[in-house]
Amino acid sequence: MIEGAFDPRWKEYGAEEWADAMVASMKLGGVEYLFFVSGSEIAFYQESVAKAQERGWPAPRLITITHEGEALNAALGYTMISGQPSATAVHVDVGTFNYGGALHTAWRGGYPVLITAGTGPRAYPGSMLGARNRPVQWVQEPRDQGEILRQYTKMDHRLEHQDNPGLIVSRLLQVAMSEPKGPVYLSVPRESAMLRMPGKTRFPTRDELGIARPAWPDPADARRAAEWLIKADNPCIYTAKSGRNPDSVVELVRLAELLALPVMDTDRADRLNFPTTHPLYGTGPEPKDADVLLILETPVPFMPPMEAPSPEAKIVWVDVDPVQSRYKTMEYHADLWLPVVTSTAARAIHDAATSMLTRSDMSRISDRRTKLEDRKRELAASAEKLAYQAGRRPLHPRWVAYEMGKILEPDTIVLDEALSNSDYVNAYHRRAEPGTYFGSGGSSGGWGSGAALGAKLAKPESDVILATGDGFFLFGSPVSALWCSAHYKAPFLTVVFVNRSYSTGTTGLKRTYPHGVVARTGNYEGGLFDPPPDFARIAESVNGYGETVREPEDVGPALRRGIDCVRKGSPAIIAVTLPTLVEEMSLKETP
Repeated sequence: MIEGAFDPRWKEYGAEEWADAMVASMKLGGVEYLFFVSGSEIAFYQESVAKAQERGWPAPRLITITHEGEALNAALGYTMISGQPSATAVHVDVGTFNYGGALHTAWRGGYPVLITAGTGPRAYPGSMLGARNRPVQWVQEPRDQGEILRQYTKMDHRLEHQDNPGLIVSRLLQVAMSEPKGPVYLSVPRESAMLRMPGKTRFPTRDELGIARPAWPDPADARRAAEWLIKADNPCIYTAKSGRNPDSVVELVRLAELLALPVMDTDRADRLNFPTTHPLYGTGPEPKDADVLLILETPVPFMPPMEAPSPEAKIVWVDVDPVQSRYKTMEYHADLWLPVVTSTAARAIHDAATSMLTRSDMSRISDRRTKLEDRKRELAASAEKLAYQAGRRPLHPRWVAYEMGKILEPDTIVLDEALSNSDYVNAYHRRAEPGTYFGSGGSSGGWGSGAALGAKLAKPESDVILATGDGFFLFGSPVSALWCSAHYKAPFLTVVFVNRSYSTGTTGLKRTYPHGVVARTGNYEGGLFDPPPDFARIAESVNGYGETVREPEDVGPALRRGIDCVRKGSPAIIAVTLPTLVEEMSLKETP
């Protein structure tokens, strides 16, 4: 041990190389899994994890992944369920590039993941351990590897010889887990990772550095928000991402029930923010019709200016990053900004309102509660009627979502990447427990398969079902995720809505050019991929179960066969053949 090299308050851990300290710090910082894609310069991870297992040192479990994008999506899936960070490791700059759209998802979704990659060795051959020893390594040195994803991370760092490797990992995990949460990036030169430790290593863990506790809103602001909500005639709560912290769901239910406040998910909702079976869910007004709006962790609550609230409406906006610093352009305003998480805001407003309610207030609130409960019953009956109407030929996506809803257990985790069919999935999944419904949080397709794998690793006792469009399914690397699913006994069910269409190149194109040549001639080349791949055989390629369904009466039995297979330990794909989006448009236009 070098005298004065480490703070004496830091704890000692067994290590021979810097890489040993890195993996120990990951594990002590809450990382259970290292999603690993092989590369010539990151063999130190394999050696250090194996060494730790043999010697009883702390280290995450190394999970073999065969594609970088799926490695990162699996890490996102694990952390969204567990609430703890996860980590990835890939090969130099090319592996970092191959993270692809998952980088966008990690950033926009606010996932606290430690993204790592090796860097091409640049020490002179033979000069030190880990130095260049193969011709390809001259090609593997970019000017600045961190620049590749700097705008998609909270922090990036290249491990240098003067660093304490355990401290650096703990620091990055501290940053990732602190609000606003998000990904961090560490590039690791092989020469640094293979440096010898002069005895044991000392470093602080993530929790010893400390993660900031959620802030509490100003009591005066909480009272003002409570007063506006109590006196409102047509109040509503709008939310999108508040359910990323499960305790926010509980606090939001308490507040909504106290004041009979309807709760509406916005277009970019990516979590279960409020139980969808609750009488107050989905029963509120459009933003333009509300007189008091409580907006919770929602980047885009409405589309201005046509959907904007009236100038007289009061807007309370709650977000840990209220100025939305991750978005360059933001046109929204509010009468009251609360820079806190939803759970503390909801609790503070609830407590303030409790002491302010009069008998007259409670009578009005009771009347509103009755009306909202009646509205919820009407909506449920309408959804049931529409489902049965959809159970005819041609096969309709609403019927698929309805039948899928029937096989869900209360703790089943639903991952929604159905895109143009997400409204149907939302209408029938009936999720009530926090942490049982997720969207990606971004706009990059291909998140679902990897995320489903990570979710199943995080909660192996629950069913995991991915509902996905065929286009987004192909945007990922599903074979990689399914192979890992089978190999690590982490099976999930994939329900593919097969419409052989990109909404962007069909319905979206027609909205953009309603009287254009494509709309007139029906030539939607570029928006269709018909005939599609045989999705069922993708499952069979990894010894899973695959089935293609074409008739309404076959959907339910096929889904039950699929989930039974998953519960027996194998991944499954049920691919449901639907009309193309062009055919759907034609059907809607037919008198």
